[in-house]
Amino acid sequence: MPAPAPRHPLAPLFEPSSIAVAGATERPGAIGAVVLANLRAAGCGGRLVAVNPKYPTVQGVRCVPSIAARGLPGDLLVVTTPATTVPGLIDDSGRRGIRAAVVISAGFGEAGAAGAALARELRAAARRHGVRVLGPICLGLMRPSIGVDATFALGGALPGALGLVSQSGAICTALIDWARPRGIGFSSLVSIGASTDVDFGEALDYLTQDPATRHILLYVEGIREAGRFVEALRAAAAAKPVFVIKSGRHPTGVRAAVSHTGALVGADDVFDAVVRRAGAVRVRTLGQLVATAQALAAGLRPVGRRHAGITKGGGAGVRAAAPAADADLDVELATLAPDTVAALQAVLPVHWSHGNPIDLIGDADAARYDAAVAACLADDGIDGLLVMLPPKDMTAPARIAEVLRERARGATKPVQACWM
Repeated sequence: MPAPAPRHPLAPLFEPSSIAVAGATERPGAIGAVVLANLRAAGCGGRLVAVNPKYPTVQGVRCVPSIAARGLPGDLLVVTTPATTVPGLIDDSGRRGIRAAVVISAGFGEAGAAGAALARELRAAARRHGVRVLGPICLGLMRPSIGVDATFALGGALPGALGLVSQSGAICTALIDWARPRGIGFSSLVSIGASTDVDFGEALDYLTQDPATRHILLYVEGIREAGRFVEALRAAAAAKPVFVIKSGRHPTGVRAAVSHTGALVGADDVFDAVVRRAGAVRVRTLGQLVATAQALAAGLRPVGRRHAGITKGGGAGVRAAAPAADADLDVELATLAPDTVAALQAVLPVHWSHGNPIDLIGDADAARYDAAVAACLADDGIDGLLVMLPPKDMTAPARIAEVLRERARGATKPVQACWM
């Protein structure tokens, strides 16, 4: 019988069997209260213990006065106490055998010389005892499929296949709020904050090996361990789709990123080249990141770079065709096969565009859309299809959507819709 695979070094962080919350409290609105409530709501009740000398229990959870107390679980510590207490807590937890910590507390590198000194103490204590630290200045960590929500976000994420690693907690919460009503879930949400210890590289390495994570999204403000990041990004992109958005493209953004987490933001053109050579895809806006997440969650997979557009207005077609001229996107407008042109000639008005994008003319109905989509799906020279519907008086958007859904259901190439 083969020996079991060794645990990943970050397994105590991502797969905790027990969790202690330092700073857990009954005080409404306090971060320690929200974190404990989120862990309970996620299903961690039996694996939880609170740490606070003021209470025997917190929110119905057993509470111990200190990290040194007997019976404290030995896997993951979540810290919500003031920055000045954190190095000592990490030192105590290391002595107790706790091997991972999520430090939500602020007041470190972003808080001037005194904060930077605390960050050095925190790092030294962690390294002294082999404790892996996520944060500080972070939202925390979510693993919805195993019932872990060690964050102070208001409302948890659904389980799913998207893995998100972000330096910004606000980006995490925004994506959760967007994804939840759409039924889109996450395998992991990792807010690395100031990344005193665990950085993008190691988080990427874990998600690359995690079978529950099928695609990875990154929000980057700055990279501390460049070599580790590049190596991990290359390995991740070879195994799974990886999409990256980076702030600090312009001087104002650089200053904002530095003040936010203390991270150093490198030259944008260098970062761009690194992402491209690693095989990942860079998106430029949060809107593009959201669209990417939605497409991935829907199971869309590119099968080639030749795309066709279908519309009932020339302007929409021109707008859709424009990205084909962008070398970074590596897409092209497909050339319609003679059989496809003949099939379209038989059903479309004489003034249709006779090319790609396919303009069905302004009075196009569901039958015309159906015929065009069917012809394109049958064309081996087309790898993907974008169907656009501008609003016009004679449009029947619901009926056209039904037709498109039926055609796309059994398609072997991605079909995307833009109802304008």
